[in-house]
Amino acid sequence: MIRQIFEFDESAFTDSWYGKKIRAYLNAYGAGYDFCRLYEADSGGYILVYNSTMTADGNFDKDELQGFINMLAPVTIEVSKRTPLQLGGEYTAYNKTLFRGVHRENNIDSDHIVKNAMLDKVYAVLEEGFGITEFEAWYTDSSHRIRHGVSDIFLYGSTTVTKLFDVDDYVFLSHIATGASDRGKGTARNLLYWLCGEYEKQGKEVYLYAKDERVSFYEGIGFEAVDSDIFYERLN
Repeated sequence: MIRQIFEFDESAFTDSWYGKKIRAYLNAYGAGYDFCRLYEADSGGYILVYNSTMTADGNFDKDELQGFINMLAPVTIEVSKRTPLQLGGEYTAYNKTLFRGVHRENNIDSDHIVKNAMLDKVYAVLEEGFGITEFEAWYTDSSHRIRHGVSDIFLYGSTTVTKLFDVDDYVFLSHIATGASDRGKGTARNLLYWLCGEYEKQGKEVYLYAKDERVSFYEGIGFEAVDSDIFYERLN
């Protein structure tokens, strides 16, 4: 049985990326909103449903989890590859590689890095790079996570990087994009090196996931591939 819960103990989540992401979103929103719901399975797993996305952490009965997914039909599903799913033709499975960031010398002028400001300019880069089209939803979520100290967004020229969360000195970066006018100039590489250096000074490690088409970029700049996994996206 999978049931919605409103109170939770953070120590119940695993030390995986999935557990850390759930903890981060609960720290930002709690479990009392319709758009941010937490579920517990009798098997010991937890599921966070945030808007139309689902993140699962821990152990699950396969049939039980499958039935839950069929009922909710989330747009994206993030669950360890150790939990096999058979989702049929409605979903496409994508590979993702987990990279550990490295600090290297860079020519960044930190005075030119804007942190947590000018979100409209950040959105313009993300819209161009990822096709994000719902500004209000993105802005509301991003500004809320920033206000609660869960996330930070950096802008350097037309390159942007989001610190999605920092849990137990595990910093996870996402939404890394560069506007067309600055591509090929090394701004993304240098900003990533700079961020890794700043977090390294604080005793933190930096990680990010890359889809297959971006793996060669992170290998080329010296990031270390440490794991791989899959995620699922509903076709329509």
